[in-house]
Amino acid sequence: MKKLGFISAKRISSGCVEAVYVNGQAAGAQAAEAFFTADEACEVVAASESHSAKEIAAPTMTIDIVKEASGAAAGTSTTSVLESAWVGGDDADTPVRKAGSATLASKQLAKGDRLSFKPSATGTQLTGVIITVELKYI
Repeated sequence: MKKLGFISAKRISSGCVEAVYVNGQAAGAQAAEAFFTADEACEVVAASESHSAKEIAAPTMTIDIVKEASGAAAGTSTTSVLESAWVGGDDADTPVRKAGSATLASKQLAKGDRLSFKPSATGTQLTGVIITVELKYI
C-alpha cells in the first residue's frame, strides 16, 4: 500500500502561499504524487528540498516539481516549475533552494492546476523528502 505524504498549505504574507510536501513513501517505492491545487492563478517563486537518506544506487536520480492541468494523472506532465531539478544523490539533510523556472508559462498555474512531486526513478535508498514551495498570487 502506498503511504501518502503529508501536505499542507498556508498563507505566509498578503498575496503569497507556501505549500509543504512531506514524502511518506518507502525507499525503493518513490512515485509521482500531487500535493497542491491552485485555488486561483499563482506563480512559483522558489522551492526548497531536503531528504533524510540520499540515493546511492542511482545517484543521478532527479526530484522535480511539475505542474499539471486538472484531470491529468500525477507525474504525467513534463513541465517543471523549477529552474532545474534536485538530485537525489546530493548530501542528506542539506536543504537546496531552487528558483522558479525562467520560462514564465512553466511556473504559472491557472486555477485548478496542480503541483506534483516527480522523481525520475523509484530509487533504492532515497527517503524523507521534504519540499517547500513558495507561490505568489497573480
